[in-house]
Amino acid sequence: SNDLVLIDAGCEYAGYASDITRTFPAGGRFSGAQRALYELVLASQEAAVAATKAGARFNAPHDATVAVLAQGLLDLGLLDKNQHGSAQDVIERRAYFRFYMHRTGHWLGMDVHDCGSYVEPGEVGQAHERKDPLSGETITDRPSRILRPGMALTIEPGLYVRPSDKIPKEFWNIGIRIEDDAFVTETGCELITRDVPVKAEEIEALMRG
Repeated sequence: SNDLVLIDAGCEYAGYASDITRTFPAGGRFSGAQRALYELVLASQEAAVAATKAGARFNAPHDATVAVLAQGLLDLGLLDKNQHGSAQDVIERRAYFRFYMHRTGHWLGMDVHDCGSYVEPGEVGQAHERKDPLSGETITDRPSRILRPGMALTIEPGLYVRPSDKIPKEFWNIGIRIEDDAFVTETGCELITRDVPVKAEEIEALMRG
């Protein structure tokens, strides 16, 4: 009854796929720690939604998500400010990676993870190398795809907390992801999966029903 249930699912219709994730409390109500992390993930998704628009790069929603999560992890005490510094330090050192280890979205279309390059076609030859602060490996970065009206993608931030003596116990074993499907428009993006409740209070009301 104290667990969270995370369902990542979808359906296919007329040859096209969908992909949606919701996280809800099995007992009907989020605990204080569960709700705090849930609200953080939702805020990071809202930042990613705002960053999803024509003319932006594909990685813009991910960068927006990480910025919100990095600050939130510091504010909630999952990352020690004395050890990790500012949110910008957390981002540069990828200290958030132990809690958020995947990208914020992928192409969506005739497959759930649809085909298509994530590199802007006209800029394929442009690249720069950097050293990963966690692994020490050399990574080659190439210009991210420019978003254009009609493109479809998912927006799905999350947080996943393993037990550790460096983390307050009330946060142990909490895993949250919120995923919606978006069409890029001229002025922003349209979420097509928001008929499914997403706010914490809406989910709790649904559970009571």
